[in-house]
Amino acid sequence: MPETEKQEKKHRFSHKVLFLLLTVLVMVGIAAYNYRTEIQLRIVHMKPQPVETVDLGKTSMKLQRFNTPELTSYDVDKILSFVVRDNSKFYLALRSQDGETTTVQAFANRDGSLFPLRSFGQKGTLTINNKMVLSVNIAQNYDVVYVKKGLHTLRDGNDIISLRGKTTATKVEFLPGYEQAYLYGNDNFFLATYKDGAFENHKPSFLHNRKKPFTGGLTQVRVTDKGTIYAGGRIKPNGLFMVDAFTPQGKLLKSFGSPIQTDKDSIYNLIDMAVLDNYLVVADGFTLKFWKLDGTYLGNLNSSKVLGDNLNVARLAPIDGKTLGILAYVRNAQTKLVEIKIFALTM
Repeated sequence: MPETEKQEKKHRFSHKVLFLLLTVLVMVGIAAYNYRTEIQLRIVHMKPQPVETVDLGKTSMKLQRFNTPELTSYDVDKILSFVVRDNSKFYLALRSQDGETTTVQAFANRDGSLFPLRSFGQKGTLTINNKMVLSVNIAQNYDVVYVKKGLHTLRDGNDIISLRGKTTATKVEFLPGYEQAYLYGNDNFFLATYKDGAFENHKPSFLHNRKKPFTGGLTQVRVTDKGTIYAGGRIKPNGLFMVDAFTPQGKLLKSFGSPIQTDKDSIYNLIDMAVLDNYLVVADGFTLKFWKLDGTYLGNLNSSKVLGDNLNVARLAPIDGKTLGILAYVRNAQTKLVEIKIFALTM
């Protein structure tokens, strides 16, 4: 065989070998990327956690912890919100240690495990690039609404800003249908319309500017699917808390929590609250307190004893009309980080 043919044959063989090597490297790269992605999204303990029975007087409840990826924060006050939509989508907003950004993590519930909702943000996480965000909520179409020098709505990569310089409210609570919302905090209680991602036509409503019974300040507002407004705040400056239920017109329907310190149903430190079909649940410091919606006080549970592992309740959110979502935390002595666990309490 002539020398030139041998060289050409050698070159063709070398090209084939190189092509095969490149193909193998690409396949290995793809496999490694997919493996890394699965590791990021993987929940190690796939078997559902056991369901425990919790008794509160004559009321029996079922408690179950969700399997989740590792969730941590730098401090409890950086857990800005815990929201559940459509009974199965969980949203957790955490502000960074330096306050420069806030991440909103979304999860989907699958048989007792919370997996990152990949259709939300980047693999289930959306980052708000704004300093010292005050609070976060989720609109009906899963737009992210947050408060920082006005109201912001993140929709399809756009930041829709409204009421800048016109409100000092720190929180947003939507009414049924998500066409209106109460803007509250810093003595505000304004009712605003919500259209195309913008808040407009905001006007003072019946609890604005420390109106009775919350002369000590309004701190929590929840609106049920029926439109009933549950508001919580201090009865007087530095005093006890109370939760009251109102009609949309501001008529008082029911009061929860005694103004007398020695009573068992008094509220010392209103951390959060949630309204289910038949119950009001209040996080009073590290204690969970329960009322029927007719005003009957059922009793309290120590969160660390009920949840175990020295966990303390930080946020509450209805999952459905009968099930309460509980976000609890404990500080890891070694890492100094706050570890977060999520539970479902069915009543």
